[in-house]
Amino acid sequence: MACVVIYLYISCMKKLIFLLLIVPIVSFGRSLSAEKKSFDNLFKKLDNTGKWGQNDRLGTTNYITSEKVKSSLKFVKKGVSVSLSFNISEDSLSPNYFNSDKLSKYSHEINELNFKGYNWVTDNFSISYHGHTHSHIDALNHLSHSGLYYNQLKSPDELGVENLKNGILTKGILIDLPLLKGKEFIEAGYKIVVQDIIEFERKFNVKIERGDILLIRTGRWKQKEIKGEWNFHVKSTGLHYDVMQLLSDREISVLGSDGTNDSNPPLIKEEGSPIHKLSIVAMGMPLLDNLNLEELSKKAKVFSRGEFMLSIQPLKIDKGTGSPVNAIAIF
Repeated sequence: MACVVIYLYISCMKKLIFLLLIVPIVSFGRSLSAEKKSFDNLFKKLDNTGKWGQNDRLGTTNYITSEKVKSSLKFVKKGVSVSLSFNISEDSLSPNYFNSDKLSKYSHEINELNFKGYNWVTDNFSISYHGHTHSHIDALNHLSHSGLYYNQLKSPDELGVENLKNGILTKGILIDLPLLKGKEFIEAGYKIVVQDIIEFERKFNVKIERGDILLIRTGRWKQKEIKGEWNFHVKSTGLHYDVMQLLSDREISVLGSDGTNDSNPPLIKEEGSPIHKLSIVAMGMPLLDNLNLEELSKKAKVFSRGEFMLSIQPLKIDKGTGSPVNAIAIF
């Protein structure tokens, strides 16, 4: 009788352990949203692991060949250059200042020194450029996905911004969404879809090509100018993740925006910053965040074209996760 009881007890415990192990897995699988499943599938499709070899550290900037650089010179016709970046400042009156941005910290100390009759002025500064304020480039070690970085690397050390030491010089294209939609700005929270990109190309006779840098203006800074500051963490315009398939097919080299390229509120409850993960980790594509595209938009209208030569020169920081950057468009 005792043996039977022990047998039944062990049998029940085995079933209980089985249920404890299996049921959560099944439940978790069922709880994944359709958006999360779609994102996971897209990540696998866009993954450029091994495309340029296991030792590659440049990602999609490999699309910028010497011929591509030379061909971008044909867009320099007026000799007019435009900065696409903001001054680095803590001034609350600066057009890119966002009180809600707690990530982008900056301090600047100016020192005067009298030495041998000369008055020297030096300065010390420190900056945390990632966030929603400073114009910067994200390197390929800026984040990982499922514990891995671009090209299936387990460590971020070899993917620093110093890999872009020779700069990025190629054709740039401006997709000006407010211009497309006849508005001063796109209301924060909008998800940019594939049709927006295709429609702009058709209407304004531009074509996104291999090796191009794609810049998307949402009118973020115009919205701040007109309506005042809002919490950018809560509402921001960015790409729907489906757009990344189009950008992969076109083989662009770099993606940039006057926002952070991702949108809020997020489409995928289980996945934060999907555009950053698809771009940086899967595709190996650097991102430009918080650009000032207002003057570029004006010049593109004056010259009746949204194509130009674009120069980006990040600081050579060993193992740097990015760099403040002054991107220059040349018409």
